[in-house]
Amino acid sequence: MMGQTEEEPDRSRDAIPNEIVLTDILVRLPTKDVVRLSCVSKQWHRIIGDPSFRKLHGADHVATPSESEALLVTENREPGRREEASVFNLSSGKAMCHVFIPTGYSLTNVCNGFLCFALNHGQAPAVVCNPVTGETLELPKAPPISGEDRASLNHLFALGFSPTTREYKMFRLSFPSSCRRHDHQVHIAVHTLGDGTGAWRQYSYASRFCPVFTSPPVHIDGKLYVVTTDYQKRERTAQMLVLDVAAEARRTCRLPYYYDDYHWNWSEMMASGFDLNGEMCLAVHVFGRGTRRTLQFWVMKPPGELQDEDDHEQLCWDLRYSFDLDESYYFDRPKGGWFEHAQMLCYRHGDTLYKHSTRGYSASTSPNVGLSFDQKLELPRAPSLSPNVSEDWSPLIRLQARRWNIHGGYRPSLLSPLIFAAPPPQDEKGEETRQFEHALLSAIRQT
Repeated sequence: MMGQTEEEPDRSRDAIPNEIVLTDILVRLPTKDVVRLSCVSKQWHRIIGDPSFRKLHGADHVATPSESEALLVTENREPGRREEASVFNLSSGKAMCHVFIPTGYSLTNVCNGFLCFALNHGQAPAVVCNPVTGETLELPKAPPISGEDRASLNHLFALGFSPTTREYKMFRLSFPSSCRRHDHQVHIAVHTLGDGTGAWRQYSYASRFCPVFTSPPVHIDGKLYVVTTDYQKRERTAQMLVLDVAAEARRTCRLPYYYDDYHWNWSEMMASGFDLNGEMCLAVHVFGRGTRRTLQFWVMKPPGELQDEDDHEQLCWDLRYSFDLDESYYFDRPKGGWFEHAQMLCYRHGDTLYKHSTRGYSASTSPNVGLSFDQKLELPRAPSLSPNVSEDWSPLIRLQARRWNIHGGYRPSLLSPLIFAAPPPQDEKGEETRQFEHALLSAIRQT
């Protein structure tokens, strides 16, 4: 009809959801999807970048952890340049971040979506990094150990998370650099990230077992697992130290072998621990007298299967996999184990990457039946730092200047380490001035 316009349709039902609904949707998605969706629009980028959203998403992420991933971390120490760590995701093959690290620092462990960098000597503070965002946080400096020669102590830092309290805590284990006494003191200092005080709690205990640096601490479900060893006893025994993050309590359990079980001439363990999709796993290079060379993967039993958790001599491990080693396999410990596509077990051995298919393995499969590797990949070696370096020395210099490793058990998160930054200390004089001004204003208003 002339002069009349057709009524505009109600498009409210087709409108883009408001930010509350959108936030509720985004917070339920995996981290990798959220990062990708941050490029959809300015609105989505602003929501995802908001600190409150990242904190909410991070809390939900650790409450329902996803399948773990593996990271390749390289540490470059070239003369005349700042030291730098580069992080790559092995699942996607993409670079995640490049961060500058203090001189001499190295990656000590992985906890959820955070990486912990620290120095194993001195009193230098640890650094926490989120490779998704590239943000880093330097934690408060840990206190010195009273009554000990600081130069004679080694320090092992490890970041842990408590699912019950949802707190992140940094643990520092300090112990003599030469554990040759029958009994020595192991000192533990603990700091809760974001408690607002920057304080550390300390306690000590006597033990003949020292933590080892060759197997990094492993964080799984609110517990930190640290391999310790005793070089004093003839059989050269070893134990697993288990730290409860929430209670800050410790217990120990024996490992499934003795040194002499695999090689009688080596003073170090040919073993390494790692997170195997949420299970504590120990990979052991076995090479004893009259036996074939094998690589054994032992998985710690669930607590419900242990008859007495206080019995340190009880075997807490099940032999899950056993693989035969090829003739070119040299003496070294396996490193950086992880699962690829849920069935391919991968690990690094020196500059070689081995892959074993676990297809067909079941609870009834005999782990003593050794299988051969399915793939063997030679990894590239770091180039020499200078053309003037002697060929005889270049491998050693490469090892010192460019270190790299593969770390499993990583679960990406948007949580920013900066939310744990302690507030700056208040100026006492300024606080006194504010109290005086408040009292003066109150007095004037009363008159």
